[in-house]
Amino acid sequence: MNRTNSPSGARIHPAVRWTIAAAGAGVLAYCARHLDSHAVWRSICGIDPAYGLAAALVMIVAKVGAKVMRSHRLQEDACARVGVVAPPLSMTARLLAASHAAGQLAWGPLGFTVRTFALREHGLPIATIARIHVAERIAEALGIATIAAIALAIEPGAILGSLVGKLLISVLAAVVLVALAALLSRRVRARLAARALGGRALVQATGWAFASSVADACVIALAARGMHVEAGIAPILLAFLAVNGACALPMTPAQLGVQESAIVVAFATAGIAAPAALACALAYRAAHVVPLLAVGVPSLIATWAPQRSAS
Repeated sequence: MNRTNSPSGARIHPAVRWTIAAAGAGVLAYCARHLDSHAVWRSICGIDPAYGLAAALVMIVAKVGAKVMRSHRLQEDACARVGVVAPPLSMTARLLAASHAAGQLAWGPLGFTVRTFALREHGLPIATIARIHVAERIAEALGIATIAAIALAIEPGAILGSLVGKLLISVLAAVVLVALAALLSRRVRARLAARALGGRALVQATGWAFASSVADACVIALAARGMHVEAGIAPILLAFLAVNGACALPMTPAQLGVQESAIVVAFATAGIAAPAALACALAYRAAHVVPLLAVGVPSLIATWAPQRSAS
């Protein structure tokens, strides 16, 4: 397989990647220059293993599991449109585990590339694969928007009372308005009707995406509880929105620093001290890394190795 014509889209030059990573590391180091590292270490050492295990299980079973069902439903609909046999559920689960392992342990776009090549080897046309990926992003965005609406309904004062909350909600509202304006265009609606996936499939996928978002918020809550931090519902939901907003683009390898900074800033709105907030953020990352090392890495190797040997 020719890697120069990657179906994953434009490739980012390694020098650009490392420049972004170095800049992110520099910003993180500057922000953490007054951080009490000993306090962070003491918090990490005092983690409750029961909550840590629960967070890891919720991540791999509920969060990733819901994403598997989301992708599988969209793949079934897309394959039915072009007369191709849809990948089995077991393959979808393996690809999602591999994709998450690549994103959390290496570089986000790598997971996209692995999935794209694997689906193409299964016989899906590149246009169909692209349509599936776009539909997944739409379903995921709708799930996150639903969480934001729930957060505003439950804790409007706490969410809008912080600069971070106002910024996140403003960006989300702007995206929704742009989407609604696009849908008012007859040409856009015609293109969606001709090229987009079926409405029922997208609705079902959005339901699974919402379930995955709820699971992700639960992972943050369990990680905080494991670090003996009593975070309320508002900072948990704000941290979830901040993480998804900050990690929308692959800024650093494995989003190191970006993800942690988002949680620390969100928790600061609730008066949670930076050392405790950073400990929660590291526990949240560990809840992803540990199960992905056990499940995702073998899936990534099983998916990537045959593609390399065939290229």
